[in-house]
Amino acid sequence: MSHMILGTGRYAEHPYYMERFYVNLYSVEELCFVLVDKAELLDQEIMQRDMVRWLDEECSLSDLAHALYALLNQKGSTVAFVGTILEYVCLYSPEVISRTEEIVRSNEGLSPHERHKAKADYLLKERRYFAAMEQYQSLLSVLSDSDSLLQAKIYHNMGAACAGMFMYERAADWFMRSHEIDGRQESLLLYLASQRMRYTDKEYIDYIAEHPEYHDASLKVERMMERASGAFEASDENRMLVTLQVFKEEGNGIFGNTAPYYNEIERLTSKLKEKYREYTA
Repeated sequence: MSHMILGTGRYAEHPYYMERFYVNLYSVEELCFVLVDKAELLDQEIMQRDMVRWLDEECSLSDLAHALYALLNQKGSTVAFVGTILEYVCLYSPEVISRTEEIVRSNEGLSPHERHKAKADYLLKERRYFAAMEQYQSLLSVLSDSDSLLQAKIYHNMGAACAGMFMYERAADWFMRSHEIDGRQESLLLYLASQRMRYTDKEYIDYIAEHPEYHDASLKVERMMERASGAFEASDENRMLVTLQVFKEEGNGIFGNTAPYYNEIERLTSKLKEKYREYTA
């Protein structure tokens, strides 16, 4: 049985562009969805007077806008700002609202650098690889030597971004830089996987022969590559995509908790369709 959801306010004639998430919003319900779905990335930057003005003028939500203006004038918290909107609209259950507020509250304890990295990680997850790389580079430029563990995570994710763009040589460099700092096997395995993709079979075998310290790790990578080659035709693009999926399945978490595997499949499929149209034109 379907349920009707009554809208709050009115549908905006002019959308509000939420720059943080690159999305146009046309209703307060859409805003609520973003607040709940992206709770991990919310901070004081979302507390914009332009948004409150939009809610007032475009969505006819004067009461909500007045409450939010009061929070802005009193320099209220992000938690209070988000909670006020969610509770006013009543789109979600009290449990969801409470959980969202708790997530936002926990993020308020993050350092500026950690929040910066969270923004870059979001771009990476959304496959905005160049934008993510710019954010990571910007963050690296202000980190001190004492932030080595954070640097290692950034290098690792930069390697993941390059792998997502099939830039295997650069991906290998970033994965190795990460591994040299924190010694994580995950970065080493992805370093070898990137090398495996950029070299011919003979070149890769010669490389491993010259680096016996990588022998055991290379065997694990080879098993993963064998699994990958059995799932798709063994083109370089297909093999790397499935290798990334294998890493995901084994809990390595290339992109945190998720990998852009299925998005890459969709992108690759579109590319192949375009080639097919060119061949048959």
